[in-house]
Amino acid sequence: MRDQGLVAFADLHIGYEAALEEEGLHLPRLQTATMREGIVRILEKYDPETVLIVGDLKHEFSKNLGQEWSDVKSILDLLRENAKVLLVRGNHDNYLKNIASKMKIRLVDKARIGGLTFLHGHTECAARPLVIAHEHPSVKIVDRVGAAIRLPAFVHFRDDEVLVLPAFSPLAAGTDVTRAATSDFLSPILTGCDVSATSVYGCSEIGILNLGSIPMLGGFRI
Repeated sequence: MRDQGLVAFADLHIGYEAALEEEGLHLPRLQTATMREGIVRILEKYDPETVLIVGDLKHEFSKNLGQEWSDVKSILDLLRENAKVLLVRGNHDNYLKNIASKMKIRLVDKARIGGLTFLHGHTECAARPLVIAHEHPSVKIVDRVGAAIRLPAFVHFRDDEVLVLPAFSPLAAGTDVTRAATSDFLSPILTGCDVSATSVYGCSEIGILNLGSIPMLGGFRI
């Protein structure tokens, strides 16, 4: 939203590696560094007045892990150095209030900016037009020799006035909208939305790709 000086991110799931470690799966803790590089590029390109996190800044539901405290603070410090920061609560953000309050950053259930309502998407909302996250939409693209790549994607439900943001976390694979059934959507907001009136935009290293509608991409199963 250039006219509002706003940049929105969603689903960073900071601390995901630490949560996996508690379950016995060890991954290199590279996610936050990768996201930090991406955030710096976006801040330098758009120079926003406000940065909005549309839910699930952290990953662990039940507590604040040590990695989350340090990495969340690091990301929020980076954002505060460049813009005003506003946090929308996601379903993973049960204990984010503790961190946000210490850093004097507002944490809200939803935000209304420039005529748009921003909500994480795990609960119902009648407001329109609406921007949500939660779904982690992605697309799988296969070339003529069978090689495949998977891209995070924006999905715009045009008739329903709902835009779904991709997950910013490189570890949050999410829902492949080219293969999912209508019952596979996580967000109750998307139940009953018209999938034939969609526009899907893949996020690639060469920019945003207009990929058409969900039925064009994979024959949406009902």
